Order: sequence, then structure tokens, then C-alpha cells
Amino acid sequence: MPSRAPVACALLLLVLGGAACVSQAVRRNVLQGDTLTVFLRSYSQWGSPVAQEYDQPVTISAVRLAHILSRLDIRTPVEDGNERLPAIPTEFLYPVADAMTKALSEATSDEQVVVMAIRRTKNFYLFDRKHLTSLLAYVRGDHLFIHLSRSDWEIPPRRKDKLPEPYVGDHPMPFRIYPGTAMAQIDAQSVAVDWRDPIFREPTRTQITPGGEVVRRTILMESPRSDWEEDGPQGSAPKLEELSPDQLRELADLEEGRRRGLIDEAGYRSQRDQILGRQ
Repeated sequence: MPSRAPVACALLLLVLGGAACVSQAVRRNVLQGDTLTVFLRSYSQWGSPVAQEYDQPVTISAVRLAHILSRLDIRTPVEDGNERLPAIPTEFLYPVADAMTKALSEATSDEQVVVMAIRRTKNFYLFDRKHLTSLLAYVRGDHLFIHLSRSDWEIPPRRKDKLPEPYVGDHPMPFRIYPGTAMAQIDAQSVAVDWRDPIFREPTRTQITPGGEVVRRTILMESPRSDWEEDGPQGSAPKLEELSPDQLRELADLEEGRRRGLIDEAGYRSQRDQILGRQ
């Protein structure tokens, strides 16, 4: 009978070769705490970074980011009460915004910002319960993309393994995100935000009337900052709330072409008008 050694070696090489082709996650910690962890995540293959072509690093003030996060709502499924709730617990708005500002200013063009916040509650004043809110974010063109994975998800009490990280297109909870003004929905739990829009200078909170009407009002949220950091000149970025995912992708590609010098300003304005004219 022929020797099995060559066959075994060939199978081993095939397995090792396949494993080498798999992308590996690379993480850089920005903030590591008991209740809030923020890190930058990229991927490498064959020892080289996997290009993502995000427009980073970028500077967005923490105050503006907090105002953006405060305008994100979710609606739970009918079987869970069909409630409309803040996507980010209010107590985390400014800590998350501060950490995201730092992360976006340090991120390379290949790194996503990953946020994992843990809220603690008491059960009958005896036992701690933990709830996870997780998201990832990056900037492409003039838009901040936010993918919300979990919102106040109760962590199983006996869970000892690593908490699940958020990924684009991963929907572990059945809620639906509601974008506000200057935002466009990408999928059920993702939005693109025109982060330079002047509306994000002011904080707001959503209220739901007994009849189900959504009412937003400007409020003074408590902030650890007493000053206002402006984000630079306000551009004429398009309003996003009525744009389709295809239009958003075309706008992002157009912005990328302008950034790389592949299109002049006249051509950029003409093509942008054509894309926006299909609303």
C-alpha cells in the first residue's frame, strides 16, 4: 500500500495555507475601563494591512459627537413592547463622545472605532445586572457612519467569555434604528451622518406623546465641557435624510475622487447635483 505520509503532509500544508489567508484583527486600545472600552480595529492579511480607505484621522469635537449620539433612537419589536428608546444610554453620551473624538483623531485610514459600554443595574437591590451597548464608527467622505450592534443588551450573568464585538452587517438584536435630521439610514441598524450640519451644535432629546407622536426639543444636557469646540468651516454637504444607499455610495465615491485629485471642482459639483437630483 502507498505511504500515507505525503497525503498527510499535503493536507497539513493546505490547512496552514488556508489559515494564512484568513484576515486577522489588529486592535489598538484607546480607552480600557470597567464600564467603557474603546479601541481601533483593523485587519491584516499575509502580514499586510487590509485597505479600507476611510478618511481618517479626522477631528470632530466631543460636544458635537454627543449631540449626534443623542439624536439616535431605536424602536423595539412589537413582541417587546414596540417602544422607541434612546440608542445610547444618556449616562454614556459624553464619555463615549470624548473617547470617540480621541479615537477618530488617532485612527488611520484602515481602522474602525469600536465602542463597548456596560451599564450596571440592581436586581432587587441584591444582584448586579450588566447591559452592553456596542457600536462601530468610521468616516468616509463627509459622512460619519455609525453601525449600532447592541443597545442595552442584558449580558447573561454567568457569561465568562469575551463580550461580543460589533461588526458591519451583524444584527444580533431585532431593533430598528431611527435616524434624525442630517442622517440617512443605511440598513436597519446603521446610519450615515452629515456630521458638519449646524443642527448638531444643539443638544436634543426625543419625547413620545401618548398618541405616539415623536417630539424633539432642545435641552441643556449636563456636559463636562464648559466651552464649545467648533469643527471648522461648515461646508455645503448634502442633506442625507432622503437619500438612498446607492446615492450615499455614489456620493462617497465622488468625494474620494475629489480627494485623490481625479476630478476637478466643476466636475465634482456637476456630478453631485446629478446624484442629488434623483431624490
